Amino acid sequence: MNIVYSNVSGGLVFAGKTYGEMLFRKISVESYIEYFKTRQIDILSLSEVHLENKTTSKMVEHIARELGLKHHASLALSGSHLDTSKQLGMAVISRYPITAQEEFAIPSPKLEVTRPNGEHWVMLDKGGQRVILDVDGKAIGLVNFSYFPFHHFGRRVDEPKFKELRRQLLDVLIANDKNTPTIITGDFNNKGVPLDKAFPELFENNSLNQAVKVSSTVIGCDDQLDHILYQPKFFSAENSFAEKNNSDHLAIGASLRLL
Repeated sequence: MNIVYSNVSGGLVFAGKTYGEMLFRKISVESYIEYFKTRQIDILSLSEVHLENKTTSKMVEHIARELGLKHHASLALSGSHLDTSKQLGMAVISRYPITAQEEFAIPSPKLEVTRPNGEHWVMLDKGGQRVILDVDGKAIGLVNFSYFPFHHFGRRVDEPKFKELRRQLLDVLIANDKNTPTIITGDFNNKGVPLDKAFPELFENNSLNQAVKVSSTVIGCDDQLDHILYQPKFFSAENSFAEKNNSDHLAIGASLRLL
């Protein structure tokens, strides 16, 4: 299975050069589609897609149609800071049928900070989507999510204080069915901390492996924030890559083989 995870910035084409810069030069979903067509994709996990309501996204429907992928599931998480008339969320587009889907929430530790511009921020809950794919008669789980941006609050995800929170994350991502092979895609927001140091609990007892390891997945930032994880007892991974795709985040991908 060829899987790609990509932040699409609401269809905006990034024009900046530094991390966190809100500078875009045009709206062009077609530019993202052109990039995706250079890859033979079986499963496409997306973040920062625009939606019209909780589960309907004309953007996702268009991308799926253009790529010839028949199955998709979208989920809005919040109002969009990129287009206030839209909702912002995530989606899974697949060559394989989606037999089930659900939303899940990850309660935040409610950290607070006053930003340099005087704004007062309270850390909001995070969440994501879990779908079940029918891959040639085999049920495969796929979790697409985003995690808390501790760095925006002057904290580090690997602090001992957050150990239990990190341990709970594994239960959320793998869920209760340990016998269903599961793939995880998402922005872990592990700025300043390599993933295995930020979330050591995820890798205990060889529970999960990283399919893609690169120096950075964000333009102007020397950190890999975007990841594809898999269970090595169920999958092997090869042919990993990270490439520019018009967003401020790079697209990442790999080929996963079911053992």
